[in-house]
Amino acid sequence: MNVRLAAALIILFAGAYAANAGPETPDRDSLVGAWEAHIAALPSTVAFEPLGDGVYRLEDSDLPYDGELKIVGALVRSADTGGYSTGFSHLGMVDFELTDIPVERLSSQVYYFWLGDRQTMHFSDSEQRWVDIATYQASISGMYSAGASYGALSFMLNYGIWIILIAVVIVGIIAVGKQAKKARTLMDDSAAINDMARQNIERAEGLRDEILAIARETRDLQADNNKLLRQMLDTLRQ
Repeated sequence: MNVRLAAALIILFAGAYAANAGPETPDRDSLVGAWEAHIAALPSTVAFEPLGDGVYRLEDSDLPYDGELKIVGALVRSADTGGYSTGFSHLGMVDFELTDIPVERLSSQVYYFWLGDRQTMHFSDSEQRWVDIATYQASISGMYSAGASYGALSFMLNYGIWIILIAVVIVGIIAVGKQAKKARTLMDDSAAINDMARQNIERAEGLRDEILAIARETRDLQADNNKLLRQMLDTLRQ
């Protein structure tokens, strides 16, 4: 058995042993161990040999690549699930660099696609171990298809804020419409009152002219009556 095959088998056996040894702890060491087993088990991995602390020799047929892989950092964080239990409590990322890859290839879409299932791991609460992104996505998809309640909750988590904002806008529009209608009603009432006042003023002006005419007529009649009285007095004196 050659050295490369032996190193690959050591990694695979180490991953299998870790999976069967008992519950893992979502920390950096368990993340790196699960990540090593995942990389070694990928179909495109031809060789994956440890060369030192966080340094490996990787031969991959998909990229393709044959050279050194060096871990730059490993990060473990609590999963942000929006308050809903997905069954995955932690998110892990192993950041690495391919030392011998040409710089121009690092910006290619193939490279970023290749990285997709080789950096991120998720810690399963039910299995108490790190799983790769494909296992994680399959589990989440199963939860979506398990029932409408999760789908509805997921919909609210994704779009709930927009629904609330739209509801607030609609309520605001309705409130503004009611106020505008009330204002129009008050304006109509005010216009009616003003019209009635104008009609009363015109009626009062008409009555004033009529009263003045009656007063003039009364004055003329009184003058005629006084004239007749003077004539009567003159006749009596004769």
